[in-house]
Amino acid sequence: MNKSPCVRFAPSPTGKLHLGGARTALFNWLYAKHNGGNFFLRIEDTDTERSKQEYTDQILNSLEWLGLKWSEPLIYQSKRNLIYKEEVQKLLDNGRAYRCFLTKEELQVAREKAKKEGGEFRVPKTYRDLSLDDQKGLINSGQSFTIRLKIPSKGSTFFEDKIYGKINVNNKVIDDFIIVRSDGSPTYNFTVVVDDNNMGINYVIRGEDHISNTPKQILIYSALNYPVPDFAHLPMILGSDKKRLSKRHGAAAVEDFREQGYSVDALLNYIAMLGWNSDSEDELFSLEDLISKFDINKIQKKGAVYDEKKLHWVAGQHMIRKSEKNLLNEIREDDPNWQKHSKDTYIFSVLKLMKIRAKTLNELKEVCAYFFSDPKDFDENAIIKRWKDKSVNKLINNFITRLEKLSNWSQKDLDESLRDTAQEMAVSAAKLIHPVRLAVSGQSHGPGLFELIELLGKMTTLRRLRKALDIFPLKDD
Repeated sequence: MNKSPCVRFAPSPTGKLHLGGARTALFNWLYAKHNGGNFFLRIEDTDTERSKQEYTDQILNSLEWLGLKWSEPLIYQSKRNLIYKEEVQKLLDNGRAYRCFLTKEELQVAREKAKKEGGEFRVPKTYRDLSLDDQKGLINSGQSFTIRLKIPSKGSTFFEDKIYGKINVNNKVIDDFIIVRSDGSPTYNFTVVVDDNNMGINYVIRGEDHISNTPKQILIYSALNYPVPDFAHLPMILGSDKKRLSKRHGAAAVEDFREQGYSVDALLNYIAMLGWNSDSEDELFSLEDLISKFDINKIQKKGAVYDEKKLHWVAGQHMIRKSEKNLLNEIREDDPNWQKHSKDTYIFSVLKLMKIRAKTLNELKEVCAYFFSDPKDFDENAIIKRWKDKSVNKLINNFITRLEKLSNWSQKDLDESLRDTAQEMAVSAAKLIHPVRLAVSGQSHGPGLFELIELLGKMTTLRRLRKALDIFPLKDD
């Protein structure tokens, strides 16, 4: 295709935007960006019973958070009924569609007959060539009708899918399908074609569940004398059991990932790898990398498996790569007052030390908490194992005495002070390291102890050690 691509993402606001929809939006957006094209958004809200404004808002907010900006205008199908009526009339006028007055009862009789005879049910073409006068007579008598597309009786309908290759369907297996229901509402296949043509869409990238719709839509393109776009159908996203991804696999809406604290770039990186690869060993990409490297021919036919462990790894790697300034900015986008009482230089030092221990911003805030306020809760197992009796208090008291005299609060001097205390008390350094960590952080694990207490500072470290002496052991000897 020589001209710039025009692609679209067309969600129905009948639920939240989940991973599958986000991937479809991302691949469309990347294809447009890589090729200098336009990415449009269309809200397919013609299902008035199931479509809700809250879902529309959620979809728009999720796309904005992901950074997938669309070209204006934003299209709503519900506002385009007049256009659909005009295009339907064109098909009636050129003889490519007809009013079908078959009742539900007549269709049921035909189904039962086909079943009894062991054949495949075909929609009777009773009204396919009915004269206009006869149609008017039935309409005037109050007979309801649908509008069906006339399918050519010979030949086949085919297209070259950019992922699945050539797909050919014999026209004989396609019924004259409904394009307008008896209540006057147009069907999905019809509105999609009219909208895509009206919007200038020349490349349709969507899920493989739409492959079966494509021959029908191509027939509508042909009947309306529209140019047919190129098609690419994305493989399904599967759960660990190789079945279609659903909530039971732990799949979440995009807004759930946001609320859990995943960064945008990590989530986009992971979503991009669900069915696409860069033809290299690389697995970590910035958004700029994805735009530069994206090639629709590198999308695989095989269904992509959602792997939460891989998501966590990708998220953790992105966390490590981020600057402390960027991390603080991202945290404060959702939590503007986070640690406002602390100096940025101190916060940056904490984030630098702790970012390796988190995969989400929420986790990062949690693991950093004891750097900003004294621990209120302590690891119960560590208490039982590391602070069994008051002999530990004697060790801590001696260590406090040494720390009070320490003039240079550095990792090296802190290390020497602790080991000198342990040697003086004739115990291993571990006998002191573990209860000190428990006292200053409430945890049994974390960064290097001397990095930790160097960063906490002398006053905070001594205060927490003294406080621990009043709390532990939990039972007297």
